[in-house]
Amino acid sequence: MKKRTTYIIIVVVALLLIMLALFSSTNFVNTEQLSTNMENASFSSKDKKAGGTYVAFKTLPELFAGRPVQVVTKPFATTYDKETELHGSNNAYIIVANELFATERDVESMLYYASLGNFLFISVNRMDPLLAKKLKFTVVDGENFQQKKSNTAQRYKDPSLDLDTAFSYMGMISGSYFSGIDTATTTVFGMNYKSRPNFIGMAYGDGFVYVSLNPYTFSNYFLLHQKNIGAQEIQMSYLPDDATNVYWDDFYSHQYGPQSGDFSEWQVLMRYPAMRWALWLAVLLLLLYVIFEGKRRQRIIPEKPVLANNSLEFVDAVGQLYYQQRNNYNLAHKMIIHLLEYIRSRYYLNTNHLNDQFVEALAKKAAMPEITIRELFSMLHQIQLAGEVSDEQLKDFYQLIQHFYLNTK
Repeated sequence: MKKRTTYIIIVVVALLLIMLALFSSTNFVNTEQLSTNMENASFSSKDKKAGGTYVAFKTLPELFAGRPVQVVTKPFATTYDKETELHGSNNAYIIVANELFATERDVESMLYYASLGNFLFISVNRMDPLLAKKLKFTVVDGENFQQKKSNTAQRYKDPSLDLDTAFSYMGMISGSYFSGIDTATTTVFGMNYKSRPNFIGMAYGDGFVYVSLNPYTFSNYFLLHQKNIGAQEIQMSYLPDDATNVYWDDFYSHQYGPQSGDFSEWQVLMRYPAMRWALWLAVLLLLLYVIFEGKRRQRIIPEKPVLANNSLEFVDAVGQLYYQQRNNYNLAHKMIIHLLEYIRSRYYLNTNHLNDQFVEALAKKAAMPEITIRELFSMLHQIQLAGEVSDEQLKDFYQLIQHFYLNTK
């Protein structure tokens, strides 16, 4: 009997331990799943998971006197061009996304829309840098993290609210905050868990622009925790409850990078301050390299020497050689051979027959008087027929040849 009782106790304890293990495992899986869903929050109005905004979207009509909310699935600039109602005033446009990837046309349209007397509400973890520049505020992108306990996630400050209106839950916490604002036109309405401003509003033209850096306050998990639905009521209270039209943007929540077709590579790079400074620094360094390296390697280009008349140099060299040996006939003969070769290569004339037709043709091509050519070739014939050449004849023949070389064309 005692053994049976002991066995029953052991079985019961084992079952209790198994159930406890299963319960703990189930809670662990749910917590992990929740954490994963929040880290990859879609902020989509159709998403019913922890990171979706289905609850926020469905409860919006109650905050705007039962007015229906229109869903937008196109970029703001495209929607603004097609929706004529946006060109009026007293409209409310709400954007909730992880990061705002807007084109220049989107930013211009948003600001023009607000200036007409409309209300633009943006809640994102990372703000578009161009829009931030236009609205004169700077943002520090802090790290988001998953809270393991239910701690403060968002605070609000407003004269109409209690002194310390805060909302807490065990979920994703946004660490981004505003590091600089235009205090002349901007008011701080909310702070993050470190009491740094993360929700502001500013007048723009005849309208208003509100920017929150904690989109998790619109997530299903946050709003369904205790009385956190009050956080949405506070944020939407800055928009008119009698708005003519209410728009919920479901386009930017599905954008995970710059819009294709609207961005050039250079435009994307120049929009981010860090990348813009890096590019300008690279251009400056390249310019300095070209200036100093080019100056160091530059060399004076030597002047190209004028082509010398090699024919004259050759004749002078040969002449000096034979003249020193007093061999006038051989020297004159060499001079004749070189002269005839010069005429053949330069004027393409046949020198086999040095007759009157040859003299006339050479005079025309060399652009010299015919009488000068006849005198030269007359002496050439005399030297060829004579057996000896005197110094005086050699000198006269040399002068005639030199005159021909120097004056021909």
